[in-house]
Amino acid sequence: MITVDYVIVFVFLAGMFYVGSIFYKWVGSSDDFYLAGRQLTPFILAAVLAATNVNLYSFVGQAGIAYKEGIPIIWQTWTGNMAMVISGLFVIPIFRRLRIRTIPEFLEKRYSKGVRTFVAFIWILRLTFWLGVVLYTAVIAAQTISGLTSFTAWVLIFSVVVVIYTILGGMWSVAFTDVIQFVLMLAGALLLLPLAMSAVGWFPGLSANLPEGALTLVKETGTYNWRFVIAIFLLGIEWACVDQGLLQRAFGAESTRSVAKGLVLAGIITTPFALLWNLPGLAARILYPNLANADSAVPILIANLIPNIVLGLVVVGLLSSQLSTISGNLNGVATIFASDVYENVINRKATDKDVLRIARIITLITGIGMILFAYLVPILGGAVNAYLTIIAIMDMPLFVIAVVYGLLWKRVNWQGAVTGYILGAISGIIGQFFFDLDFNLTTFITAGTTLIFTPIVSLLTKEVSNEKIDAIWRARTISDEEIASNNVYNIFPKTFNGKLSLVVFFSGLIIFLVGVFMGSSGSSAASIVAVTGMVIYFIGGLFRAYTN
Repeated sequence: MITVDYVIVFVFLAGMFYVGSIFYKWVGSSDDFYLAGRQLTPFILAAVLAATNVNLYSFVGQAGIAYKEGIPIIWQTWTGNMAMVISGLFVIPIFRRLRIRTIPEFLEKRYSKGVRTFVAFIWILRLTFWLGVVLYTAVIAAQTISGLTSFTAWVLIFSVVVVIYTILGGMWSVAFTDVIQFVLMLAGALLLLPLAMSAVGWFPGLSANLPEGALTLVKETGTYNWRFVIAIFLLGIEWACVDQGLLQRAFGAESTRSVAKGLVLAGIITTPFALLWNLPGLAARILYPNLANADSAVPILIANLIPNIVLGLVVVGLLSSQLSTISGNLNGVATIFASDVYENVINRKATDKDVLRIARIITLITGIGMILFAYLVPILGGAVNAYLTIIAIMDMPLFVIAVVYGLLWKRVNWQGAVTGYILGAISGIIGQFFFDLDFNLTTFITAGTTLIFTPIVSLLTKEVSNEKIDAIWRARTISDEEIASNNVYNIFPKTFNGKLSLVVFFSGLIIFLVGVFMGSSGSSAASIVAVTGMVIYFIGGLFRAYTN
């Protein structure tokens, strides 16, 4: 980078402070801070959600795994996008009708206030750790591209900027930077991909110089094999249904139908984007073999292949992606604490101004925790391994009690939910750290343990039935708000076209799963079948979102 590049970057960082000061004036209530006043349209929501799924974690963490292990890591993005479609069509519309702000708030409606507070504290810790992972990837990229190698200096630069403008502008700042980074990141990635591919001789040169199997999407063996695809799909569904950073954006939608359209569009739009960081990661394997830190693969490509001045703009795109991801999750932590702990436990008579003040204080405290966790990521094996470990242990049990049992079986009570979550998380910790299992098996173990013990304990304890649970079941059908606005979304469609779309959707899902399981026998057709199923699945999902 030359002086002009640094000027471009620092002008952008200064501009973020200005953006925060503008949106500070827009934030008149806690709903403005948390959810942008629930006024996000389907297109803005799709861009915001797509931006959530395209960030430096992808360009640093996933590209680093592609550098070491090959193309199968692309399924983390692809199955995550598939999960966004499932969530948008069947799960998030229910949450949107309940007009909740957080998953812990839903858990109080479904189980009890104690479950809400318990999960809120756990989720605050988990989101803060994820923020540390995101910050780590930003620092690795900045060190490699800029040549300024001080880890602590970059940590402080990024943290100060993002914490301040999130404190000022809340969700409005998040939405604004999401849209900016969506454009800038896409432009930079579209520039890097042809440069990297040209340097290695395009696809013939890539396939000729990579190790055997590096371009096989569904493998029979290895860490990132067919079992990984199944595990990451399950984790993707969990992420798309209960991740506060994603839900924070989705709950800002103007209507239930906007939620469905926004999530489906975001999942489809970002699917081809996965090639923009995985292919350069593979190309870096050829151009720069034996890197000490695989996470630096794409940043090295950017520093060496992209010309000055343009480099400054690309770096701005990368930085804005990280800032939007961090700010969205900072806002999520603030929402959880202020709504689920402060208003619910500490000060039940809090005014809107009190809640807003606490949210901003918690944003600052979380920023400090983010900095501390960033230093732990290298110890846990890098960005991807650290993230997959934490979600396999902490997130999968939450998905089971919140979505699987929370929305499908009334008999499950708070005793079963808490016991199932704790035992699921403990089983994951034991498997991961005492028996050295990979995150694929850890995912199956935590999910299985929670699925088994939650109903057992529930059946052994008193059944609970109340109006709040009945309200959740009613939310599976259209709401008064939808009828009044004449903007109805039926989770289970009423028209022939709507029903046909679901047939296409589930046919695609079945074909995808068949393709993945074909990989267990080493079938050469496994990858083609799985990808074909995914495409059909997306077509059905898009058709469903726009029919009723």
